[in-house]
Amino acid sequence: MKHNPQRALVITYSQTGQTEIYGRLIAAAWKSTGVAAVHSDVRRFDMATLASFDLIMVGVPVFYWDIPSNVVDALSAAPRLGGIPAASFVTYGGDGGNQHNTARRLLTLLWHRGGLPVGMETFGAISSFAPTWSMGNEQRVLTYRNRPDEETYDRVRKYAATVLERARGGTAVSYRKEFFAPDFLRGRPSVAINKLMTGRHRIDTDACTRCGLCERNCPVRAIDSAASTVDTKRCISCLGCVNNCPAGAIDMTYLGKKVYGFAEFKKRHGITVSLPVEIRRKP
Repeated sequence: MKHNPQRALVITYSQTGQTEIYGRLIAAAWKSTGVAAVHSDVRRFDMATLASFDLIMVGVPVFYWDIPSNVVDALSAAPRLGGIPAASFVTYGGDGGNQHNTARRLLTLLWHRGGLPVGMETFGAISSFAPTWSMGNEQRVLTYRNRPDEETYDRVRKYAATVLERARGGTAVSYRKEFFAPDFLRGRPSVAINKLMTGRHRIDTDACTRCGLCERNCPVRAIDSAASTVDTKRCISCLGCVNNCPAGAIDMTYLGKKVYGFAEFKKRHGITVSLPVEIRRKP
C-alpha cells in the first residue's frame, strides 16, 4: 500500500548530542522535500500522539550492545501504528559492537507496534563512554575524533531519502540477524556488570551549581538535584549525568579511578563536533 507522508516524526534518545544531530538532519532532509517533519527527544515526547504522524523514524545509541531500556519501555507503551511507515537508526562509538542487530531490534519493535518497516541504518561517531578515557585509553577514542564527519552526514541524507521513497511506495524491508558472540550479555547483564565496576556515584554538593541538567536528562529519574542524591539502584549506567554536567559535579569512580565527562574530554583534546549545514544556527 502506497503512502503520501505529510507529517513525519523523528524521535531520538541522545545523551551527548550525537544521535540527536543525525535525527535533526533526517528531519531537515524530509522538510526540504515539503514534508512537515519534526524532531523530538524521546524523554520529552508524548507517546500517546505517536500514531498521529504518517512517517516515523526512531534513533538511539547502541547501549551496552542493545537498545536503551528506557526507549524500549517508552515504545512498548505506545499506541498501535496501524501500518504507518517506520524506520530506525542507531549510532555507535569507534568500531562499535552489535550495531546491526541493535538497529534490527529497534525496527522489529516498531513492527511489533504495527509499523510498516521501511529501513534501518547505523552511523558511527566518536565514543562517549567516559570510563574509556578516564581509565587512560584516550587514544582509542581519539582515533575517531573527526566523527561525525561530512561523509557520514551524506550517508544520513541518503538514508532519509531512501526511507521516504520506500514509505511513498509502501515498500517493506526485512533484515537478517548477524552473529555476535557476546549477544547473551547485551543490555541488562552488561549494565549490571558495569555497575559492579562503578564505585562512587554521587553529586559533589560543593561543585554543583544546581542547574538541574542531570535530573532533566536522566532517562530513569534516578537523580534528585534539589536533594543532591543519586538513586544508584534505579540508575542504568548511561553516564549521561557525568557527560553532561557543566560543572563536573558528578563524583564517580570506575575501577577506583575518577571518571570525567565527554565535555571535559573534548575540551582537553580540542575537539569540536562539526554540524551539518542544515541544522547550524544562523548568526
